[in-house]
Amino acid sequence: MDQTVFQVLTDTLSSDANMRMAAELQLKELQANPEYPISLSRLALARECIMSQRHSAAVLLKSYIDKQWSPKSPKFRGPEPPAEAFVVSKIAHLDWPDAWPNLLDALMHRLKSGSADEVHGSMRVLAEIISKDISHVQLPVIAPVLFPELLRILSSDQIYSHTTRSRCVSIFRSAVDMLHTIKEEHSEAVKAYLTPIFSQWNDVFMTVLNTRTTEVPEIEVAEWGLKTEIIKCINLSIQGFPKLTASYILPVLSAVWQDIVQLRLRYLRENVGCDAATGHTFQDSDGENIGFEALLFVQFEFIQSACRRKKLTSTAFVGQDGTSGIIQELVWNTLSYMQMTDAQAETWNSDPNQFIAGDEYDSSSFNVRIAAQEVLLTLVDHYEQQTINALGQAVNREMADSISQKANGNANWWKPQESSLLAVGILARYICDSINSGTPLSVDIGSLFDHAVLANLSAHDFPFLQGRSFVFSSQFALVLPSDLAPQYVSATVEAILGSPSAVVKVSALKALNNFNRYLDKIFIAAHQRSLLQGVAPMIGITTEETFSLIVRTLIATSKVDEQVTAEFENILGPLVLESWLKCPAENSMSADVMDLFDALAANPYMNPAFSARAMPVLVNMISPENPDKGMVAAAVDLIKSLIQGGPSPPPPGFVNLYFPRMMGLLLGTDDRDILQGGQECLKVVIQKNVHQVAEWCDETSGKTGLELLIQFIAKLLDPSQTESAALFVGDLISKLVTKGGGLIASVLPELLNAATVRLADAKLLSFIQPLVMVFAHLCLKQHETVINFLSGVNVHGRSGLNIVLTAWLANHADFQGLYHQKVSIVALTKVITSADPRVFEIQVRGDRIASESSRRITRSKAKNAPGQYATITVPDKIVKLLVTDLANKIEEDETRGEFDEEYGDDDDEEYSDSDEEDQGDKVKDTGNDKSAFPSNHKDVQGGVGYFDNEGDEDEESDPDVLTDPVYQMKTKEFLVDFFRDLRQSPSLVQCFRELNESEKKTLSNIFDN
Repeated sequence: MDQTVFQVLTDTLSSDANMRMAAELQLKELQANPEYPISLSRLALARECIMSQRHSAAVLLKSYIDKQWSPKSPKFRGPEPPAEAFVVSKIAHLDWPDAWPNLLDALMHRLKSGSADEVHGSMRVLAEIISKDISHVQLPVIAPVLFPELLRILSSDQIYSHTTRSRCVSIFRSAVDMLHTIKEEHSEAVKAYLTPIFSQWNDVFMTVLNTRTTEVPEIEVAEWGLKTEIIKCINLSIQGFPKLTASYILPVLSAVWQDIVQLRLRYLRENVGCDAATGHTFQDSDGENIGFEALLFVQFEFIQSACRRKKLTSTAFVGQDGTSGIIQELVWNTLSYMQMTDAQAETWNSDPNQFIAGDEYDSSSFNVRIAAQEVLLTLVDHYEQQTINALGQAVNREMADSISQKANGNANWWKPQESSLLAVGILARYICDSINSGTPLSVDIGSLFDHAVLANLSAHDFPFLQGRSFVFSSQFALVLPSDLAPQYVSATVEAILGSPSAVVKVSALKALNNFNRYLDKIFIAAHQRSLLQGVAPMIGITTEETFSLIVRTLIATSKVDEQVTAEFENILGPLVLESWLKCPAENSMSADVMDLFDALAANPYMNPAFSARAMPVLVNMISPENPDKGMVAAAVDLIKSLIQGGPSPPPPGFVNLYFPRMMGLLLGTDDRDILQGGQECLKVVIQKNVHQVAEWCDETSGKTGLELLIQFIAKLLDPSQTESAALFVGDLISKLVTKGGGLIASVLPELLNAATVRLADAKLLSFIQPLVMVFAHLCLKQHETVINFLSGVNVHGRSGLNIVLTAWLANHADFQGLYHQKVSIVALTKVITSADPRVFEIQVRGDRIASESSRRITRSKAKNAPGQYATITVPDKIVKLLVTDLANKIEEDETRGEFDEEYGDDDDEEYSDSDEEDQGDKVKDTGNDKSAFPSNHKDVQGGVGYFDNEGDEDEESDPDVLTDPVYQMKTKEFLVDFFRDLRQSPSLVQCFRELNESEKKTLSNIFDN
C-alpha cells in the first residue's frame, strides 16, 4: 500500500496535466482503503522522500482527517473510515474462536436486532472472517446460523441499503469459494450447506437481476453495485459447481442480456460520446466508487461462461435452427462496447505507452473495450460460423451508422468504424481460413479495404482510425493481393518515419511487425535500410511499452536481410550497448534490449564486428568486484550470445578474450543467477571448440582451461552447493562428455561419482533430470560399462546403480523436452535388455496401493500425499513406464484433430481445481490460437502445436541434438518394435505379468495388429 500511495502521490506532482488528473482520481479511490491514512503518515515522516512529497502527504492526511475521521469535524463529509471493523477482524484472525468464543454470537445478535449501522459494521467483520479465517471445521457452526440471516437481509430491500445487501452476497460468495476449495476432501460439506439453500439464494438473485430502476440515479447506481456482487457469485458458482447451477443459467442469461442491451445507449452516450459529465458515479458507505462499468465486466464474464456451457445454452445463443437466438444482436452490442471512450482517446493520444498497454488484448490493463473483445473471441470459439455471419451484419450496421454520424457533423463518427475494424481484425485468422478454403462469408473484406481502409490511411485528423486501418491491413496480409501488398507496406513505413502522431506511429509499428511475420521478406526488403536508420534512434527517446514495441520492430526488421543489417553495425552496436548499460537488470526494458542483442549476435555477417565492439565492455562488466550482480549475470548471458552466434570453431585466440575473466568470476561467486548463466555459457564454449579450452593455460596457476572447467563442475556438484545454483551442471557434463571424448577420460569416473553422490539426495526435478541424462546418454552407446561402473560406486551403503536407477525411474514420466524423453526411453530399453542380474535385483516404488476410500485424487496430490506403494523390480518398473509412454503416444495419434471437441465444452460435467489440474497434465494448452491477435501471438500455421512432433527451440538450436538419430526417432514406432521384438523374451514375459489391466490392453493391441 505504501508503494502505491507513494507512486500516486508522485504523479500528482507531475507537470503532465493528464497524469496529474488521473492520479488525483486514483487518490480518491485509495481513500476507501483502511491503510490509506497510515501510508500517508509513513510518507510524511519518511526522510528519504523529497520535501515536496512529504509535504503533499501531510496535507492529504490533514484533509483526510478533516473530512472522514469523525462527524464532529465541521468539514466532515463521510464516510467514517472502516478501521474499527478492520481492527476487529485482525484480532479475530488471532483469537477466534478459541480466545474469543462469543464473537460469532455477538455479531449474529447485531445482524438480527441491531441498527442499520450495527448491521453494516457486523457485516464488514464477517466479510473479513469468512474470506480469510473460516475452515471446514468452523463451517458446521457458522453456516446454519449465518446463511439464513444473510438471505433475510438480502431479501429485505425495504429495510437495508443496497450496500449492506451487497455485503451479504459478498460474504456468501466467500463461503461458496471456500466450499469449492474443500469440496474434493469434504464433499459432504457441499451437500449439507450449499445444495439445500442454493435455489433460495438464486430466487432472490433473480428478483434483483430483473429489477431496473431508472428514475432515481442514486438507486440505479446502487442497484448496479448489488447486481455486480450477485453476478460475481453466480460466475464463481458456475465455475465451481456446474451441475448445481445448470438449471439457473438460462434465466440469469436472460436477465444479463436485458441489462447489456439497456446499458448500451447509456455507455455510448456517457463514455464513448461527449456527455461523460452527465454520468452518475457514487461512493458507497465504504468510500468505494460504483458504476455500471464494473457491472459490465462481470456480465461479460457471465456471457462467456454461459457460452461455454454449449449444451445448456445453444438454443439461447443460436436458436433451435442454429441461425436465430441472441448472437446477432449480441455481436452488434459487443461492437458498441468496443468503441473507444473519450477518456481513453485523450489519455492514449498524450501517452503512447498507455495506448499500447490499454489497447493490447494480452496486456495487464483491463477495460470494457477489452472485455467486449473477450466476449467476441469466446463466441467465435464456440459458434464460429454464426459469429462471423453476425459480425458481417453488425459491421454493415456500424459502417452505415458511422456514415450517418459523419453527415450529421458528429465528431465521434469514426468510433463505430474503428471498433468494427478492431472486431474484424480480432477474427482475422478465422476469416482468412474461410477465404482460403472458399467458404462464403458475410464479412466483405474486399469492400472494407476498398471503401474504408484505403481512405483511412490518409485520415490524418483521426489518428486512431488511421492507426487502426494500418493494423487491420496487416492482420489480413495473408490474403492481400500481391499487387496491393507493396502499397500497404509502403504506406506503413511512411507512417513510421513521417507521421507526427504517436498513435499512428505505434499502430504502424504493430502493422510492420505483422507484415514481417506474414509476408515474404521481399516486401520489406526494399524498406529495410530506411527502417533501420529511422527506427533505431527511437530507442533513445522512448520508454516502457513503446520501447518494447520499437525493439521488437528492430528485431524483426534486422532478420529480413542479415547482410543489410550488418551494414548498420556502427549504429545498432553502440545503440544496443548504451541502452543495455542504462537499464537495470530487473527492468523489463533490459530484457527487450537483450533480445535485440541476441538477434544481432546471431547475425553471422555482423557478429565479428559486433563481438569486437561488445566483448570488451561485457568482459569488463563481469568483474567479481562488480556489486551489481544482476548486470553481471546479464553480461554472462550476452557473452554466451556472442560466442553462440560466432563461427565454429572460433578464431584463434578468441577464448583468451573472455575465458580467464569468466572462470575467475564463476569460481569465486555463489550468486545463483551468475552460476546458472555460467553453466549455459560454458556449454556453448564446449560446443564451439573444447580443444581451444583445453589448450589455453592460466599463466598464474599453470592450470589449463579444461582443468578450471572440471574444477567449476566439482564446485557445482559439491553437496554444499544449492540445487538451483547447479541447475544445468548435468547438461554441462553431458556436453563435455559428448565433445571432450578422450580429453576427459581420466577425470570422467570422478565426475560420474560426484554426480551420483548429488543424485542420492537431489530433490528438484529440474536438477535431477540433467544429471540422469548424463548416465542416459552414456547408456546409449556403452550401457554395460555404465552398469559396471555404477555397481562399484558406494554412497552411504547404497550402490550407485541403485541411486541412479531409483532417481531415473521415479522421474522419467515427468522429464521435460521431447529429445530428453526420447533419450530416456531408448536408454531404458538398453538397461532392461542387458539382463544384468544387478539391475534385476534392485527394488523400486511401483503403483500406489488403492485405499478403502474411493474418492478422487489428482496425480499431483497422489505424488505428494503419503500413501502405500507396491515394491517392484527395476525391469518391472521400466516396462510399466515404457508401456505408459506407448499408450500416451497412441492416444495422441487418436486425439489429433479432436482437441477442440474434447476440451472446448465443459457442459454439465462437474469439475474442480483438481480436475483442471489433471487436464493440465494431459494437455498443455487448452486455448485456441485462432482467437489471438496476429500482432501479438505466434502464427498458427507456423507455430508449434501440442501434438507436433518437434522439440523446443533450445533443443532445435543445438547441432548435436539435430544430428542425433534419437532426435529423429518416431517414439511410437520405436516402442512398438521394441515390445514386438522382445515379446518372447523370458525376462520380459515375467514383467508383462506384473502389468495392470490397462497396461496389458495396450500391449495386447499392438501384439494383435
